[in-house]
Amino acid sequence: MGGGYATERDRQTGKNDLAPTITYSIGVGSSPLQRWVFGGLVRGATLFGLGTDVGLALRATTGGFARGDWGAAIEAGAMWRYWRDGNYGEWPVQAVVTGGSPWGFQIAVGTQLETLDGARSAVGVFAALEIDLLRLTVMRQGTTTERWWYNPAPAGGHLERSP
Repeated sequence: MGGGYATERDRQTGKNDLAPTITYSIGVGSSPLQRWVFGGLVRGATLFGLGTDVGLALRATTGGFARGDWGAAIEAGAMWRYWRDGNYGEWPVQAVVTGGSPWGFQIAVGTQLETLDGARSAVGVFAALEIDLLRLTVMRQGTTTERWWYNPAPAGGHLERSP
C-alpha cells in the first residue's frame, strides 16, 4: 500500500485532472527462491475527488524483489473504473513498473493507455511511494535486512547462499 498522485484525462472535456492517490494490492506467485517470480495480483487505487479503480494483473518480478531485497517488478492488467459516466474510460488497460528496496519500501509508476471495451480510451499516469507489508515481514530474507532483523522462517524458505 502507498500514496502518491495520479493524473487522468477527462475524454469529454479534454482536461487532465490531478488527484492525490492511495494504492493497494495483494497477490500470489511462484517460489520466491527462483531468479524470476511470476504471479498475479489484485490492484486498487483510490483517486481522491475522482473515484476508485480495481483490477487484476499478471506480474513478473526478480527474485530479489520477491524476497524483500533489491529488485523490480512489472505488471499488466485491466482495471474496472465505474466512476464519472465513463468519461475517463471504463475498463482501462494498465501497466505498472515497481522498484523495490530492502524493508519493503518501493516506488510504483503506472499508466493507463487504452480500454478493453473499445469505448472512450483511458489516458492517465500515477506514481506512488509504497510499503509492501509481506516483503517487510514474512517474505523478507535479504542480506541487508537479515543482518539487522533475522527472519527464522521466510515464506518459501531461505535461499541457499554459496560461501
